[in-house]
Amino acid sequence: MSNETARWLSPGDSSQIASALSVRFVQVFGHEPEGVFFAPGRANLNGEHIDFHGGRCLPMALPHGTYVAAAPRQDGILRLRTLDEELDTGIVEIPASAAVSAHPHDDAPSGPAETSELPDWTRYVSGVLWTLGQLDEEHAELRLSPEFGADLLIRSTLPIGAGLSSSASLECAAALAFVALGTERGAENPQGELDGALSDAERAVIAAACVRAETEVVGAGTGGLDQTTSMRASEGKLLSLDCRDFSLRRVDISFLLRSYRFIAVDTGQPHRLVGGEFSARRAESEAAAALLGVERLRDTVPDACRRVDVDEVLEEFDRLAEGQEEINGYSTAACRRRLRHAVTEMMRSEKIHKLLTGEAHGVDHTAETIGDVMSAGHTSMRENAQVSFEMADQVVDTALREGALGARLIGGGFGGSVLTLVPKDRAAGMTKALAALSPKVRFLEVLPSAPARVV
Repeated sequence: MSNETARWLSPGDSSQIASALSVRFVQVFGHEPEGVFFAPGRANLNGEHIDFHGGRCLPMALPHGTYVAAAPRQDGILRLRTLDEELDTGIVEIPASAAVSAHPHDDAPSGPAETSELPDWTRYVSGVLWTLGQLDEEHAELRLSPEFGADLLIRSTLPIGAGLSSSASLECAAALAFVALGTERGAENPQGELDGALSDAERAVIAAACVRAETEVVGAGTGGLDQTTSMRASEGKLLSLDCRDFSLRRVDISFLLRSYRFIAVDTGQPHRLVGGEFSARRAESEAAAALLGVERLRDTVPDACRRVDVDEVLEEFDRLAEGQEEINGYSTAACRRRLRHAVTEMMRSEKIHKLLTGEAHGVDHTAETIGDVMSAGHTSMRENAQVSFEMADQVVDTALREGALGARLIGGGFGGSVLTLVPKDRAAGMTKALAALSPKVRFLEVLPSAPARVV
Protein backbone atom coordinates (compact mmCIF):
# COMPACT_ATOMS: atom_id res chain seq x y z
CA MET A 1 0.00 0.00 0.00
CA SER A 2 1.52 3.30 -1.05
CA ASN A 3 1.49 6.38 1.15
CA GLU A 4 -0.81 7.99 -1.38
CA THR A 5 -3.61 5.78 -0.03
CA ALA A 6 -3.42 7.48 3.39
CA ARG A 7 -6.61 9.50 3.76
CA TRP A 8 -6.20 12.98 5.19
CA LEU A 9 -9.13 15.02 6.42
CA SER A 10 -8.63 18.63 5.41
CA PRO A 11 -10.04 21.46 7.52
CA GLY A 12 -10.86 23.27 4.28
CA ASP A 13 -10.85 26.98 3.57
CA SER A 14 -13.04 28.79 6.10
CA SER A 15 -14.22 31.56 3.78
CA GLN A 16 -15.12 29.12 1.01
CA ILE A 17 -16.98 26.83 3.41
CA ALA A 18 -18.88 29.80 4.88
CA SER A 19 -19.84 31.07 1.42
CA ALA A 20 -21.07 27.66 0.26
CA LEU A 21 -22.97 27.14 3.53
CA SER A 22 -24.70 30.51 3.12
CA VAL A 23 -25.85 29.58 -0.38
CA ARG A 24 -27.16 26.23 0.87
CA PHE A 25 -28.91 27.99 3.78
CA VAL A 26 -31.00 30.00 1.33
CA GLN A 27 -31.93 26.81 -0.50
CA VAL A 28 -32.95 25.08 2.73
CA PHE A 29 -34.71 27.88 4.62
CA GLY A 30 -35.70 30.31 1.88
CA HIS A 31 -33.92 33.36 3.31
CA GLU A 32 -30.41 34.64 3.93
CA PRO A 33 -28.45 33.76 7.08
CA GLU A 34 -27.30 36.67 9.22
CA GLY A 35 -23.94 35.09 9.91
CA VAL A 36 -21.72 32.02 9.81
CA PHE A 37 -20.00 30.86 13.00
CA PHE A 38 -17.22 28.35 13.62
CA ALA A 39 -15.99 26.45 16.67
CA PRO A 40 -13.02 24.06 16.63
CA GLY A 41 -12.62 20.53 17.86
CA ARG A 42 -9.69 19.61 20.07
CA ALA A 43 -6.87 17.14 20.61
CA ASN A 44 -5.70 16.56 24.17
CA LEU A 45 -1.99 15.99 24.73
CA ASN A 46 -2.65 14.72 28.24
CA GLY A 47 -5.42 14.80 30.82
CA GLU A 48 -8.08 12.29 29.84
CA HIS A 49 -10.79 11.37 32.36
CA ILE A 50 -9.56 13.93 34.89
CA ASP A 51 -11.25 17.22 33.94
CA PHE A 52 -14.26 16.27 36.09
CA HIS A 53 -11.82 15.61 38.95
CA GLY A 54 -10.17 19.04 38.77
CA GLY A 55 -7.02 17.79 37.06
CA ARG A 56 -4.76 19.65 34.65
CA CYS A 57 -5.47 19.05 30.97
CA LEU A 58 -3.28 19.99 28.02
CA PRO A 59 -5.51 20.50 24.96
CA MET A 60 -5.12 22.39 21.72
CA ALA A 61 -7.85 23.48 19.33
CA LEU A 62 -7.87 21.94 15.87
CA PRO A 63 -8.21 23.73 12.52
CA HIS A 64 -11.15 21.35 11.98
CA GLY A 65 -14.52 22.08 13.53
CA THR A 66 -18.19 22.90 13.09
CA TYR A 67 -19.71 25.67 10.97
CA VAL A 68 -23.18 27.04 11.66
CA ALA A 69 -25.03 29.39 9.31
CA ALA A 70 -27.79 31.05 11.31
CA ALA A 71 -30.63 33.53 11.26
CA PRO A 72 -32.71 34.59 14.29
CA ARG A 73 -36.39 33.94 14.91
CA GLN A 74 -38.65 35.58 17.49
CA ASP A 75 -41.16 32.77 18.01
CA GLY A 76 -39.08 30.53 20.26
CA ILE A 77 -38.80 27.89 17.54
CA LEU A 78 -35.49 26.26 16.66
CA ARG A 79 -35.18 24.85 13.16
CA LEU A 80 -32.09 22.75 12.47
CA ARG A 81 -30.57 20.85 9.62
CA THR A 82 -27.21 19.12 9.43
CA LEU A 83 -25.40 18.38 6.19
CA ASP A 84 -23.77 15.28 7.67
CA GLU A 85 -25.02 12.47 5.42
CA GLU A 86 -25.34 9.99 8.29
CA LEU A 87 -27.45 12.34 10.42
CA ASP A 88 -29.38 14.46 7.91
CA THR A 89 -33.15 13.88 8.00
CA GLY A 90 -34.09 17.29 6.65
CA ILE A 91 -35.21 20.22 8.78
CA VAL A 92 -35.87 19.33 12.41
CA GLU A 93 -38.24 21.77 14.12
CA ILE A 94 -38.09 22.09 17.90
CA PRO A 95 -40.91 24.17 19.40
CA ALA A 96 -40.74 25.87 22.75
CA SER A 97 -42.67 22.96 24.26
CA ALA A 98 -39.98 20.43 23.33
CA ALA A 99 -37.73 18.90 25.98
CA VAL A 100 -34.31 20.33 26.51
CA SER A 101 -33.66 19.45 30.12
CA ALA A 102 -33.53 15.69 30.42
CA HIS A 103 -31.72 15.68 33.73
CA PRO A 104 -32.17 19.07 35.45
CA HIS A 105 -30.72 19.68 38.89
CA ASP A 106 -33.32 19.79 41.63
CA ASP A 107 -32.73 23.50 42.18
CA ALA A 108 -32.56 24.40 38.48
CA PRO A 109 -35.47 25.67 36.40
CA SER A 110 -36.80 22.72 34.44
CA GLY A 111 -36.91 22.76 30.67
CA PRO A 112 -40.08 22.03 28.73
CA ALA A 113 -41.52 18.52 28.65
CA GLU A 114 -39.63 15.68 26.95
CA THR A 115 -39.97 14.98 23.23
CA SER A 116 -38.34 11.64 22.55
CA GLU A 117 -38.76 11.60 18.77
CA LEU A 118 -36.16 14.32 18.17
CA PRO A 119 -32.78 13.12 16.82
CA ASP A 120 -30.20 12.80 19.59
CA TRP A 121 -27.76 15.27 18.03
CA THR A 122 -30.31 18.11 18.20
CA ARG A 123 -30.16 18.13 22.01
CA TYR A 124 -26.61 19.52 21.86
CA VAL A 125 -28.09 22.60 20.18
CA SER A 126 -31.45 22.92 21.94
CA GLY A 127 -29.66 22.41 25.25
CA VAL A 128 -27.41 25.39 24.61
CA LEU A 129 -30.41 27.52 23.64
CA TRP A 130 -32.00 26.62 26.98
CA THR A 131 -28.91 27.14 29.17
CA LEU A 132 -28.17 30.55 27.65
CA GLY A 133 -31.72 31.49 28.51
CA GLN A 134 -31.09 30.46 32.12
CA LEU A 135 -28.11 32.79 32.75
CA ASP A 136 -28.52 35.01 35.80
CA GLU A 137 -28.42 38.79 36.08
CA GLU A 138 -24.63 38.78 36.46
CA HIS A 139 -24.41 37.62 32.85
CA ALA A 140 -27.51 39.33 31.46
CA GLU A 141 -25.57 40.60 28.43
CA LEU A 142 -25.23 36.97 27.25
CA ARG A 143 -28.74 35.80 28.16
CA LEU A 144 -31.32 34.86 25.54
CA SER A 145 -34.96 35.88 25.82
CA PRO A 146 -37.66 33.16 25.93
CA GLU A 147 -38.93 34.31 22.53
CA PHE A 148 -35.59 33.80 20.79
CA GLY A 149 -35.36 31.03 18.22
CA ALA A 150 -33.22 30.43 15.17
CA ASP A 151 -32.76 28.68 11.86
CA LEU A 152 -29.43 26.82 11.77
CA LEU A 153 -27.65 24.93 8.99
CA ILE A 154 -24.70 22.87 10.22
CA ARG A 155 -21.62 21.49 8.57
CA SER A 156 -18.65 19.84 10.29
CA THR A 157 -15.13 19.11 9.06
CA LEU A 158 -14.57 16.83 12.07
CA PRO A 159 -15.16 13.08 11.96
CA ILE A 160 -18.15 12.33 14.19
CA GLY A 161 -17.39 10.15 17.20
CA ALA A 162 -13.62 10.27 16.68
CA GLY A 163 -12.79 11.58 20.15
CA LEU A 164 -11.96 15.02 18.76
CA SER A 165 -14.81 16.85 20.47
CA SER A 166 -17.30 17.14 17.62
CA SER A 167 -20.19 17.50 20.09
CA ALA A 168 -18.59 20.38 22.02
CA SER A 169 -17.66 21.98 18.70
CA LEU A 170 -21.33 21.89 17.68
CA GLU A 171 -22.41 23.29 21.06
CA CYS A 172 -19.92 26.16 20.94
CA ALA A 173 -20.63 27.09 17.30
CA ALA A 174 -24.36 27.19 18.07
CA ALA A 175 -23.75 29.13 21.30
CA LEU A 176 -21.71 31.76 19.47
CA ALA A 177 -24.46 32.08 16.86
CA PHE A 178 -27.09 32.52 19.58
CA VAL A 179 -25.00 35.12 21.41
CA ALA A 180 -24.37 37.03 18.18
CA LEU A 181 -28.00 37.03 17.07
CA GLY A 182 -29.99 37.10 20.26
CA THR A 183 -28.20 38.89 23.09
CA GLU A 184 -27.29 42.35 24.22
CA ARG A 185 -23.60 41.66 23.64
CA GLY A 186 -24.31 40.55 20.08
CA ALA A 187 -26.47 43.58 19.31
CA GLU A 188 -23.71 45.91 20.51
CA ASN A 189 -21.10 44.14 18.35
CA PRO A 190 -22.48 43.07 14.97
CA GLN A 191 -20.78 40.51 12.75
CA GLY A 192 -16.99 40.26 13.07
CA GLU A 193 -16.82 42.80 15.87
CA LEU A 194 -18.07 40.18 18.33
CA ASP A 195 -14.80 38.23 18.31
CA GLY A 196 -12.84 41.11 19.74
CA ALA A 197 -15.63 42.24 22.04
CA LEU A 198 -16.02 38.95 23.91
CA SER A 199 -13.70 38.88 26.90
CA ASP A 200 -12.03 35.68 28.05
CA ALA A 201 -14.34 35.73 31.08
CA GLU A 202 -17.40 35.92 28.82
CA ARG A 203 -16.06 33.08 26.71
CA ALA A 204 -15.72 31.08 29.92
CA VAL A 205 -19.38 31.77 30.73
CA ILE A 206 -20.44 30.57 27.28
CA ALA A 207 -18.29 27.44 27.67
CA ALA A 208 -19.90 26.76 31.04
CA ALA A 209 -23.36 27.07 29.48
CA CYS A 210 -22.34 24.49 26.88
CA VAL A 211 -21.09 22.17 29.62
CA ARG A 212 -24.42 22.50 31.41
CA ALA A 213 -26.24 21.67 28.19
CA GLU A 214 -24.22 18.49 27.71
CA THR A 215 -24.55 17.29 31.29
CA GLU A 216 -28.16 18.25 32.00
CA VAL A 217 -29.74 17.97 28.57
CA VAL A 218 -27.70 15.36 26.71
CA GLY A 219 -26.81 13.39 29.83
CA ALA A 220 -23.08 13.00 29.09
CA GLY A 221 -20.62 13.28 31.96
CA THR A 222 -18.36 15.92 30.44
CA GLY A 223 -16.05 17.86 32.70
CA GLY A 224 -15.59 21.05 30.66
CA LEU A 225 -12.29 20.37 28.90
CA ASP A 226 -13.75 20.28 25.40
CA GLN A 227 -15.96 23.35 25.63
CA THR A 228 -13.25 25.42 27.31
CA THR A 229 -10.80 24.55 24.56
CA SER A 230 -13.26 25.36 21.79
CA MET A 231 -14.18 28.75 23.27
CA ARG A 232 -10.83 29.88 24.76
CA ALA A 233 -8.01 28.36 22.68
CA SER A 234 -5.21 30.36 21.10
CA GLU A 235 -3.55 29.94 17.71
CA GLY A 236 -0.13 28.32 17.94
CA LYS A 237 -0.53 27.56 21.64
CA LEU A 238 -1.25 24.63 23.89
CA LEU A 239 -3.63 25.28 26.78
CA SER A 240 -2.47 24.28 30.24
CA LEU A 241 -5.92 24.12 31.82
CA ASP A 242 -6.42 23.75 35.57
CA CYS A 243 -9.89 22.24 35.82
CA ARG A 244 -10.24 23.10 39.50
CA ASP A 245 -11.18 26.65 38.54
CA PHE A 246 -10.72 26.60 34.74
CA SER A 247 -7.85 29.02 34.90
CA LEU A 248 -5.45 28.48 32.03
CA ARG A 249 -2.06 29.34 30.67
CA ARG A 250 -1.47 29.55 26.94
CA VAL A 251 1.89 27.98 26.05
CA ASP A 252 3.59 28.61 22.72
CA ILE A 253 4.73 25.31 21.18
CA SER A 254 5.70 26.65 17.75
CA PHE A 255 9.34 25.78 18.54
CA LEU A 256 8.37 22.12 18.77
CA LEU A 257 6.41 22.09 15.52
CA ARG A 258 9.39 23.19 13.45
CA SER A 259 10.84 19.68 13.59
CA TYR A 260 7.93 17.54 14.79
CA ARG A 261 4.30 16.97 13.89
CA PHE A 262 1.25 16.11 15.93
CA ILE A 263 -0.96 13.84 13.82
CA ALA A 264 -4.33 12.54 14.96
CA VAL A 265 -5.27 9.10 13.69
CA ASP A 266 -9.01 8.47 13.42
CA THR A 267 -9.30 4.71 13.91
CA GLY A 268 -12.66 4.59 12.19
CA GLN A 269 -14.26 3.11 15.29
CA PRO A 270 -16.63 5.77 16.68
CA HIS A 271 -17.52 6.19 20.32
CA ARG A 272 -20.51 7.52 22.25
CA LEU A 273 -19.91 9.19 25.62
CA VAL A 274 -23.58 8.93 26.53
CA GLY A 275 -23.20 5.14 26.64
CA GLY A 276 -22.99 3.26 29.91
CA GLU A 277 -19.27 2.46 29.83
CA PHE A 278 -18.00 6.02 30.14
CA SER A 279 -20.50 6.85 32.87
CA ALA A 280 -19.44 3.76 34.77
CA ARG A 281 -15.77 4.76 34.59
CA ARG A 282 -16.57 8.17 36.03
CA ALA A 283 -18.80 6.71 38.73
CA GLU A 284 -16.06 4.28 39.78
CA SER A 285 -13.51 7.07 40.07
CA GLU A 286 -16.00 9.16 42.04
CA ALA A 287 -16.56 6.23 44.40
CA ALA A 288 -12.79 6.15 45.00
CA ALA A 289 -12.88 9.88 45.77
CA ALA A 290 -15.73 9.36 48.24
CA LEU A 291 -13.79 6.64 50.04
CA LEU A 292 -10.79 8.98 50.31
CA GLY A 293 -13.04 11.73 51.67
CA VAL A 294 -12.51 14.25 48.88
CA GLU A 295 -14.90 15.80 46.39
CA ARG A 296 -12.39 15.65 43.55
CA LEU A 297 -9.37 13.39 43.14
CA ARG A 298 -7.16 16.42 42.39
CA ASP A 299 -7.45 17.20 46.10
CA THR A 300 -5.59 13.99 47.01
CA VAL A 301 -2.25 15.13 45.58
CA PRO A 302 -0.16 18.34 45.85
CA ASP A 303 0.20 20.77 42.96
CA ALA A 304 3.64 19.41 42.05
CA CYS A 305 2.44 15.81 41.96
CA ARG A 306 5.20 13.18 42.06
CA ARG A 307 5.35 9.38 42.04
CA VAL A 308 5.66 9.26 45.82
CA ASP A 309 2.41 11.23 46.11
CA VAL A 310 0.66 8.76 43.83
CA ASP A 311 1.93 5.83 45.89
CA GLU A 312 0.70 7.44 49.11
CA VAL A 313 -2.80 7.94 47.68
CA LEU A 314 -2.99 4.31 46.55
CA GLU A 315 -1.74 3.09 49.93
CA GLU A 316 -4.41 5.15 51.69
CA PHE A 317 -7.06 3.74 49.37
CA ASP A 318 -5.89 0.20 50.13
CA ARG A 319 -6.03 0.88 53.86
CA LEU A 320 -9.55 2.31 53.71
CA ALA A 321 -10.85 -0.35 51.30
CA GLU A 322 -9.39 -3.34 53.13
CA GLY A 323 -11.92 -6.17 53.29
CA GLN A 324 -14.42 -4.43 50.99
CA GLU A 325 -15.32 -6.08 47.70
CA GLU A 326 -17.42 -3.10 46.68
CA ILE A 327 -17.49 0.68 47.23
CA ASN A 328 -20.86 2.34 46.76
CA GLY A 329 -21.94 -0.62 44.65
CA TYR A 330 -18.83 -0.62 42.43
CA SER A 331 -16.03 -3.17 42.35
CA THR A 332 -13.22 -2.14 44.68
CA ALA A 333 -10.65 -3.38 42.17
CA ALA A 334 -12.22 -1.29 39.40
CA CYS A 335 -12.34 1.80 41.64
CA ARG A 336 -8.65 1.38 42.42
CA ARG A 337 -7.78 1.18 38.72
CA ARG A 338 -9.73 4.36 37.96
CA LEU A 339 -8.02 6.07 40.90
CA ARG A 340 -4.62 4.97 39.66
CA HIS A 341 -5.32 6.31 36.19
CA ALA A 342 -6.54 9.64 37.52
CA VAL A 343 -3.64 10.38 39.84
CA THR A 344 -0.96 9.16 37.42
CA GLU A 345 -2.60 11.18 34.62
CA MET A 346 -2.44 14.23 36.87
CA MET A 347 1.23 13.53 37.50
CA ARG A 348 1.88 13.25 33.76
CA SER A 349 0.12 16.56 33.10
CA GLU A 350 2.16 18.33 35.76
CA LYS A 351 5.36 16.94 34.23
CA ILE A 352 4.54 18.34 30.79
CA HIS A 353 3.33 21.64 32.28
CA LYS A 354 6.61 22.06 34.16
CA LEU A 355 8.62 21.13 31.08
CA LEU A 356 6.87 23.64 28.80
CA THR A 357 6.57 26.52 31.27
CA GLY A 358 9.89 26.18 33.08
CA GLU A 359 13.46 26.71 32.02
CA ALA A 360 14.22 26.18 28.36
CA HIS A 361 15.24 22.70 27.27
CA GLY A 362 16.48 21.41 23.93
CA VAL A 363 13.77 20.79 21.36
CA ASP A 364 14.67 17.12 20.97
CA HIS A 365 14.73 16.58 24.73
CA THR A 366 11.33 18.25 25.04
CA ALA A 367 9.87 16.13 22.24
CA GLU A 368 11.28 12.90 23.64
CA THR A 369 9.97 13.64 27.13
CA ILE A 370 6.51 14.53 25.84
CA GLY A 371 6.51 11.40 23.70
CA ASP A 372 7.36 9.20 26.68
CA VAL A 373 4.57 10.78 28.72
CA MET A 374 2.06 10.28 25.89
CA SER A 375 2.88 6.59 25.59
CA ALA A 376 2.69 6.13 29.35
CA GLY A 377 -0.72 7.81 29.21
CA HIS A 378 -1.91 5.27 26.65
CA THR A 379 -0.76 2.40 28.82
CA SER A 380 -2.82 3.82 31.66
CA MET A 381 -5.85 4.33 29.40
CA ARG A 382 -5.55 0.66 28.45
CA GLU A 383 -4.74 -0.91 31.82
CA ASN A 384 -6.16 1.46 34.46
CA ALA A 385 -9.00 3.41 32.83
CA GLN A 386 -9.66 0.33 30.67
CA VAL A 387 -11.15 2.37 27.83
CA SER A 388 -8.82 1.41 24.98
CA PHE A 389 -9.64 -1.07 22.23
CA GLU A 390 -7.80 -3.33 19.81
CA MET A 391 -7.46 -0.91 16.89
CA ALA A 392 -6.19 1.91 19.12
CA ASP A 393 -3.56 -0.41 20.61
CA GLN A 394 -2.51 -1.47 17.12
CA VAL A 395 -2.22 2.16 16.01
CA VAL A 396 -0.09 3.05 19.05
CA ASP A 397 2.21 0.04 18.62
CA THR A 398 2.61 0.62 14.87
CA ALA A 399 3.22 4.35 15.24
CA LEU A 400 5.96 3.80 17.83
CA ARG A 401 7.56 1.09 15.70
CA GLU A 402 7.58 3.45 12.70
CA GLY A 403 9.37 6.28 14.49
CA ALA A 404 6.76 8.19 16.50
CA LEU A 405 8.15 9.46 19.80
CA GLY A 406 4.80 9.01 21.50
CA ALA A 407 1.23 7.92 20.84
CA ARG A 408 -1.91 7.68 22.95
CA LEU A 409 -5.64 7.27 22.82
CA ILE A 410 -7.40 10.59 23.33
CA GLY A 411 -11.01 11.38 24.20
CA GLY A 412 -13.33 9.25 26.27
CA GLY A 413 -12.28 5.95 24.78
CA PHE A 414 -14.25 2.89 23.56
CA GLY A 415 -13.51 4.19 20.07
CA GLY A 416 -12.04 7.37 18.69
CA SER A 417 -8.58 8.65 17.79
CA VAL A 418 -4.94 8.29 18.68
CA LEU A 419 -2.66 11.33 18.91
CA THR A 420 0.91 10.82 17.71
CA LEU A 421 4.06 12.94 17.98
CA VAL A 422 6.46 12.16 15.17
CA PRO A 423 9.61 13.72 13.64
CA LYS A 424 8.76 15.30 10.32
CA ASP A 425 11.11 13.01 8.42
CA ARG A 426 9.36 9.90 9.82
CA ALA A 427 5.78 11.05 9.30
CA ALA A 428 5.30 9.65 5.79
CA GLY A 429 6.52 6.20 6.76
CA MET A 430 4.37 6.19 9.86
CA THR A 431 1.16 7.19 8.07
CA LYS A 432 1.83 4.64 5.35
CA ALA A 433 2.10 1.86 7.93
CA LEU A 434 -0.98 3.05 9.80
CA ALA A 435 -3.06 3.32 6.62
CA ALA A 436 -2.26 -0.34 5.97
CA LEU A 437 -3.97 -1.35 9.22
CA SER A 438 -7.49 -0.57 8.02
CA PRO A 439 -9.22 1.23 5.13
CA LYS A 440 -11.16 3.18 7.79
CA VAL A 441 -8.05 4.89 9.20
CA ARG A 442 -7.85 8.63 8.47
CA PHE A 443 -5.43 11.37 9.48
CA LEU A 444 -5.73 14.96 10.69
CA GLU A 445 -2.90 17.44 11.02
CA VAL A 446 -3.01 18.84 14.54
CA LEU A 447 -2.02 22.52 14.50
CA PRO A 448 -2.94 24.60 17.59
CA SER A 449 -5.67 26.87 16.29
CA ALA A 450 -7.85 29.84 17.18
CA PRO A 451 -11.05 29.56 19.26
CA ALA A 452 -14.70 29.86 18.25
CA ARG A 453 -15.25 32.86 15.98
CA VAL A 454 -17.42 34.62 13.46
CA VAL A 455 -16.37 33.60 9.94
